[in-house]
Amino acid sequence: MFDVNEMLQWVRDGEAALSGTAAVLAGVGTLLHRGQEHRVGNGSIGPVTQRLRAALVAIQTGEAPDRHGWTRKV
Repeated sequence: MFDVNEMLQWVRDGEAALSGTAAVLAGVGTLLHRGQEHRVGNGSIGPVTQRLRAALVAIQTGEAPDRHGWTRKV
């Protein structure tokens, strides 16, 4: 567990991403806290987020194997 101040310190040089029900990642360039903007890293999508997103999309489109059954129809 971490608090907001800890997160804001980490994102200065790190990355942040959001995931929704479609299981695709969206990079976060700015966080807002108490009316103040905090840039995440350099403000663009980071390399780890890009790689994770590409891997998820490859599984969803069948270009990569789904070893965990994530795309299995229930």
